[in-house]
This record gives sequence, structure tokens and C-alpha cells, in this order.
Amino acid sequence: MHIAQGVMKTINVNKLTSVGCKVKIWIVDWFAQLNNKMGGDLNKIQTVGEYLIEIWKAVGMNLEGDNVEFLWSSKEINSRAHE
Repeated sequence: MHIAQGVMKTINVNKLTSVGCKVKIWIVDWFAQLNNKMGGDLNKIQTVGEYLIEIWKAVGMNLEGDNVEFLWSSKEINSRAHE
């Protein structure tokens, strides 16, 4: 993770949530799989996604309450495949 993904995203999300905004952050695991990241292994990619969430927590992203929601693209796409 580079500085803009970690620290800057945390600063901006905290600014937004401090004034009452709700933030949705997409973990784009499905697209990483399409691009053959981590050998196309979705389980490994999702582990990396969890790692990113842990970094944001460690950097200080305020995840208390329900102001920040993490969405997984694979879950959304697979749940709506019939559409």
C-alpha cells in the first residue's frame, strides 16, 4: 500500500465521517482476479483485501459505528449474476 492509499485515504475518510457522512469503500477483489493478481487465486486476493483493511485500522481510520462500510466486488457481482 502506498501513502495515498493508506494515510491520505484515512485522513479523508475521517474528515468525511466526522461531519456525518457515510463512506463505502470497495475492495475490488473480483477485478484483481480478472487481472490475475496473486495468480488469480480469489482466496489470496481476499486475504490481501483484509490486510488493507487492517492497515487502515492501524493508521487510524475511524471504523466505529456504521459510517464506513467495506464492500467486496466479488460478493456483489456473484450475488447478482442472474441479472
